[in-house]
Amino acid sequence: MKHLLCISLIVLLSGCYTSKNNNPEVMADLASQLKDIATAVDGTLKFSETPYSSSDELLKAAVNNDLSKLTPFNEYTFIVDVQDDNAVLLLCDADTALIEDAGCTAQSDIQHWKSGAVQQCKITINAQQLCN
Repeated sequence: MKHLLCISLIVLLSGCYTSKNNNPEVMADLASQLKDIATAVDGTLKFSETPYSSSDELLKAAVNNDLSKLTPFNEYTFIVDVQDDNAVLLLCDADTALIEDAGCTAQSDIQHWKSGAVQQCKITINAQQLCN
């Protein structure tokens, strides 16, 4: 009887659990913040006269060295991909792509987390096609 009660409790609790990566509110908030940062990175890349030797330097310049703007992404893998004069940002959980955004567009571009299929943590956006 004791084991049956424990098993029932575990089943009930696991049924109530929602991963942060499946929580629409959490993911919408992250997508919005990622979109803002992608726009800043893209603008910095296009309009700054400073040459950036790494994507980390570019990202820091885009957030004006205010790393607190990146705090919501601390639990995730954060990739900045420079494609000529365009920037694409990708947010992943371990090796699973969650959100991908080109800084040249007004909306959040790809919500991988909604697809139902696990998407590998790799850039899929071709900024040259999307931004021109």
